[in-house]
Parts: sequence; C-alpha cells; structure tokens
Amino acid sequence: MQNIQHPMFALSLIFSFILVTHAFLYFISSLFSNSNYWFYFLAQECILFISAFILPNGSPTVLIGLLPVLIAQSIIILKNKLKVILFFMLSYGLYCIAITINYGASELPIFIPIFFLILLIVIVYTISYNRQVSARERMEFYLQQLELAYQKVEELTLVNERQRMARDLHDTLAQGLAGLIMQLEAVNVHIKNGNISRSNEIIVSSMQQARETLKDARTVIDNLRTETLEYMDFHSAVLDEIKKFEEITGIDVEQEIKPIHSLSNLSMEYGIYIIRESLTNIMKHSQARKVKIKIEQKDGKIYMEVSDNGIGFSIKNIGKQTGKFGLLGLQERIRLVGGGLTIESMPGKGTKLFITVPI
Repeated sequence: MQNIQHPMFALSLIFSFILVTHAFLYFISSLFSNSNYWFYFLAQECILFISAFILPNGSPTVLIGLLPVLIAQSIIILKNKLKVILFFMLSYGLYCIAITINYGASELPIFIPIFFLILLIVIVYTISYNRQVSARERMEFYLQQLELAYQKVEELTLVNERQRMARDLHDTLAQGLAGLIMQLEAVNVHIKNGNISRSNEIIVSSMQQARETLKDARTVIDNLRTETLEYMDFHSAVLDEIKKFEEITGIDVEQEIKPIHSLSNLSMEYGIYIIRESLTNIMKHSQARKVKIKIEQKDGKIYMEVSDNGIGFSIKNIGKQTGKFGLLGLQERIRLVGGGLTIESMPGKGTKLFITVPI
C-alpha cells in the first residue's frame, strides 16, 4: 500500500511470500521439538529482519507489530528466563539495527519507546492468556480425575450395596428358612417316634417362626427402600432371639445381659443381627449342649461374648467353605460399625466369640 503510486510488484510479492512463510511457521510451531525451537526462533528472526529491508518504509510496522509477538511466544515455549532474555536481546539488537539502517540512529529515541510499549502490552496479554489456558487445562484434568473418582465411588457403592443385601438376605431369609428346616426335621423325627403332641408343639412354633421370618424379610425390604429404622429395644430384642433359639434347639442359654444406654440405631440393628447370627451358627454347626451369652457396656463400647461347648472348628477355614458365609458376614457387619471380633475355637473344644461394638 505504501508504494501504490509507484508500484514495486516484485518486492511486494517477495515481501508477501516472506510474511506468509512467517505465518505458516507460526502455526506449525507446535511441531518443533524442544531441541529445534532455537532453529524456529532464529528462522523467524531472519524472516522479519529480511522483510524490513525489502520494503524499508514498512519496517517499523513489521518489526514493532511482529517482534513483540515472537518474544511473547518465546516466553511460553522456552519457559526459561535466561533463554528468553537472550532471545529478547537478540530481537532488540536486530530491531535497533534495522531502524538505524533504514531511518538513522537519530530516530531510535522515537521508535524504541514505541517498541517497548507494544512489547509490554503483548507480554501482559500473553501471560494472562497463558494463565487462563493453564487454569483451563488444570480444570479439565481435575474434572477428569473427579469423573474417575465418581465412577470409582459408584462402583464401590454398588459393591457395598450388594454386600449389604447379601448380609440382609442371609440374616433374614437364610436364617429363618434354616430354622424352619430344623424344626420340620424335628417334627419328622417325633412323628416317626409316635410323639404327636410334641410334633404339634413344634409345628405351632414353626408357623410362628415363619411369620417372624416373613416380618423380618419385609423389614429388610422396607429398609432397602426407605433407609429408615424402626425403634427397637436392644435388651428385649436380644432376649427374643435367645427365646427363639431355646424353643428351636431345646438348649437353655445362660445369660448375663446388663442394660445398654445411648445406642445408635445402626449399632442396635447390627448388634441384634450379631447375636442372631451367633446363635444361628451354634444351632447349625456346633452340636452344643450349653450356650452362654454375656453383654455389657463399658468405656463407650458394647462388649458381647457368645460361647458354646460344641464341636468347635479350625478358624483357618472361615469363609473358605462354599455356601457357609455366616462368620464372614458377621465379620463384615462388625467391621461396618467400627467394631472388633475375636474368635477362639478348636476342634472338640467349643467356640467363643468376643465382640466389641462402639456406641
């Protein structure tokens, strides 16, 4: 445009080609490796320096407009203060040389402040923009990590819910049906022995047990739907579990149960399940003739001891026998309320369970 009255087609064409090359190199700058960036910046410096002499009257526009952008780009790419300072000194030197040759040294006091003003504006904008880009990249990274964490939480929640449902089903349907089967087996034995009176008594007890099992199953379903707990009296509930055990097995349970105060609903529910599971295991596996239960509150915890004089077992086999997950489920329930379980048992020596549950 500056030579419109006296066209310089050849120089203008070369000038345009050089600036197109400069723009092309700028857009592919990300393809250069760290070791080749100096080649990129030197090539860009040479292009701008040459263009300043092809059309001398346009050199201030080219150098003042494009050199600050190149220097700002070096701040982002080189990421090293010493390298950036060296590149700035090189660019500043070439700028001063080009202005001196084209306009004379006397014009430097005019062009140098303009150069630094444009450079300051470009650098401030570049640093601000680079911070925004870095913040956005960090935010995207954190969002990805948050999404992965959310997926992990969903997976763990699903696993925990499945484990909970398995425990609840075991504590209601499995235990109830196991008790009914044992009662029906007892009825069968009494019928064969001609003891009809005792058979009728057990049948009545079995019907009551079936109703209780159905009630417990409905309670579990309601809890899964609403996550609410009905008010329960822990002492009465434990005595009720003991009574059921005695009616089914005919074994008198020696008990020492002290009053429990300030027990949370969750600990109360799990405490009842723990007693029920312990008695069910004794009924199903121990062949015991004597059972003792001791419960007391001390130092902010409930201490429960359940012992029998049955056949015992090897504690190394806990959870290894297919279909026998009673003690494993018991351990899981105690762990969920932050309690502890110690099992003492040997073949032929009976079994003792020492359980602590925080209040």
